[in-house]
Amino acid sequence: MVSIDACLELLKQEFQNKGMIAQVDEFLKRASYSPKWMLYSDYCLDNKDKPNDVLSFALIPFVNEEKYQEIEQKIKETQPVDIKHTRSISEEFMNYIKTQAVFSFSFIVNDRQLLFGSDKEEQVKTVEKILNNLNTAFIRWRDNAANDQQREFFKESITKIKKQLSEIFLKKKVKDQIDVLLITLLGAYYSASILKRLPDIQIFGWFPDRDKTNETCDGLAVPIFNALQYEYMDARQYQFCAAEPDSQTVPFYDNENRIADVICGTLADYDLKANLISKDKFDEVLQGLMADNMFVKIYRFFVEGNITHLGIIKIMSKEI
Repeated sequence: MVSIDACLELLKQEFQNKGMIAQVDEFLKRASYSPKWMLYSDYCLDNKDKPNDVLSFALIPFVNEEKYQEIEQKIKETQPVDIKHTRSISEEFMNYIKTQAVFSFSFIVNDRQLLFGSDKEEQVKTVEKILNNLNTAFIRWRDNAANDQQREFFKESITKIKKQLSEIFLKKKVKDQIDVLLITLLGAYYSASILKRLPDIQIFGWFPDRDKTNETCDGLAVPIFNALQYEYMDARQYQFCAAEPDSQTVPFYDNENRIADVICGTLADYDLKANLISKDKFDEVLQGLMADNMFVKIYRFFVEGNITHLGIIKIMSKEI
């Protein structure tokens, strides 16, 4: 089966694995079963100088304002710039992150359009199907909205989706739509698979990096993420919030997002076939942050023989 549905089915099987369940439960225990959560994300797509296209996410509990400020300040002091702007990654930064309740998950998605179909016609049909399903859900929520503010949000989302359906009908912005849907589907499904094991969830916030992908298609990524995660959370009631997509402004959470940035930049650079990286700083991250870390998950989706596969990549410490 070749479609994004196959990707989600493979992730579903991953979360049915006893070892994975035990690791998620250990992480939630480390996070003291917090009912409030933040998801940061970063992407490296279509960089001709890198061997991989990568989506990276970092899931962190919001314990309280004091703890949030501690993390903010520690990252600011130890790793004040993104990985592309530094020659070395702070060991203190990596050691600190490993002591915190941080669950990172990344996807290598080379030839990612094939995850939506083997040719453009199939890809258009897949995108159209997903958007139509989302439109149906937003119409249902609009008609049952608890207040005018909710109703207006759903109406705006419906208008945006209808506009994109018109674009897809004309076979326009297909690649943009695929990127938006891939980010939101994988991010929402994976985070929901972790968080629905909690006894209670009150607030969830999604804070993506400054990337134009979040702005494209009328900023549809945020309402789509909201809708998908709600469905994957089995319609549990909680407050969803997100940063407005703006690639021109440094976000207030720029330091926190450095966790996803450092991992994403490293995986984008890592030539898996040749087992090579281009700079020492990437090896520092592989060994100092990712190796033998059960809370750093790396996956590779790929298509062979019209079948979608999921590879699980494990980074091991170098032998001394």
